[in-house]
Amino acid sequence: MPPARLTDLSETLARATSIVSDLAAITEPVAVEDRPGFLVARPGNDPQPIIERIATAERLTFLIGAGVSMEAGLPSWGRLVRVLLESLAPPSLSENDRAAWLDAAAEPGLLGMAATARALADSDAEFVARVERHLYDDRGPDHFDPGPLAREIAAWKRDHPAVQIATFNYDLLLERALQDAGLDVDPREDNEAERDGVAAVRHLHGRLTGNPAEDAVILTERDYATWSHGSWQDAFMHDALQGVCVFLGLSFTDQNLLRWIYGAPRSGHVAIFARQSTPRLAGPVRRELETATRARLERAHVTAYWADFYAEMAQVMHEARRRRGPGRPPRPYPERAQRRATRGRRRCLPGTGLEARQRNVRAILSASLAGVRAALESVRTPVDGEALGLGLWGIDYERRAVTLWGSSDRIHVDTSTITDIPLAWGSEWVAVEAITRGSVVEWDPRTYASRWRSVRGIPLVWTGPGQRERILVGSVTLTSTRPHGSSVFEVAEEQAPGIRKTIDAALHDQLVRLWD
Repeated sequence: MPPARLTDLSETLARATSIVSDLAAITEPVAVEDRPGFLVARPGNDPQPIIERIATAERLTFLIGAGVSMEAGLPSWGRLVRVLLESLAPPSLSENDRAAWLDAAAEPGLLGMAATARALADSDAEFVARVERHLYDDRGPDHFDPGPLAREIAAWKRDHPAVQIATFNYDLLLERALQDAGLDVDPREDNEAERDGVAAVRHLHGRLTGNPAEDAVILTERDYATWSHGSWQDAFMHDALQGVCVFLGLSFTDQNLLRWIYGAPRSGHVAIFARQSTPRLAGPVRRELETATRARLERAHVTAYWADFYAEMAQVMHEARRRRGPGRPPRPYPERAQRRATRGRRRCLPGTGLEARQRNVRAILSASLAGVRAALESVRTPVDGEALGLGLWGIDYERRAVTLWGSSDRIHVDTSTITDIPLAWGSEWVAVEAITRGSVVEWDPRTYASRWRSVRGIPLVWTGPGQRERILVGSVTLTSTRPHGSSVFEVAEEQAPGIRKTIDAALHDQLVRLWD
């Protein structure tokens, strides 16, 4: 969308900017004790050795899997194969028989399911077209933005050009993140030397460019069974495993990956997982499964680390990049994060003069909401008759909780109205989900009863001068009284594709200033 169409948004948000500046001038002094927060060492799962290993590696390669693209809203490998097979299930079957057919067709595993889907498609080109359509859920690649982990990988490449990047994914989200970081990008399907000044992304299993007749992807059992040993992928991975490989977003079920790592000539490689990816496991079951997985991967020369949340994976990588330099090593993340969190909370929820300060916060949110309305109207989307709201949420790292610091339609007048919400995955609160995922979350109306029928959660990441620092500090919720799918935001998106992302970015950049 041309920026000129959003001049009303910028002008209206400027009013909120002046209020933020006024609020900053009356911020109370901050004193923070050193207490645990994110990335705190747990028995058998201390992040610091992982951070040190990544930061000090002489040769470093990032190996990227579906988990990195899932941050942007793309499906897992298993989900992609399932919906691909569903799209080719016999139409003559009843609903119950169709479900039974799918269950039976799934018995050979994901590679067999993909092979069945390819056999049922009219041609290889049609099969690839279906893969692309279901990967992007019929919305096209431009609908999806790189997530925080993809952007941190891009920051690594910008700061340390010798780092290599390879992916098992078919999408080009890493390329988008690298371009946003100011780099020239070269998507590759070969092992040729990387050109000076150009960031190469090696697609180990192919990529989708929108041309099904020419694109090829490694997905079925036949692709693996007929794999040509001595391929460029084999040569690349043999070389990469001479240094330190960091595996991100991978489940370690891919047969090629297993063959490569079990043949690795040395140890010292790292895999980072997110506990949030398996939220239904009971605590004792999770601990024992992690112990077993850690032992299994150690046999393959890989040290496993589990972050609690998706968002922490990007933070681990950021901490390693900061530790690598230049400059002095940073203070521990829990200390930095809690200091920033306390600064923001005291600005919005002070110990004295709460009501007056809350009126200032409400004025900021109301002015920002007026900017959102102006942006919608600038693309010919009337907003009369639909109530909208903004909520500002902050993290308390010590309590591991999230709190509503302010709202566009109400204020806290005493501390008894301030409630902490546990910072946990699978939360019914969109604000919490946006924080733990580190990416925009849209509310499923089945989650809980509220007058707000559509809620969009936008994580807030504070960055320091020169973007050398990043701290996830909270989220903002943008709400509507109309159901998700028919709200003014969906109508505006049809009129001007990309406006929701523009509004998200404007709200983020405006409201994260409260933590300055």
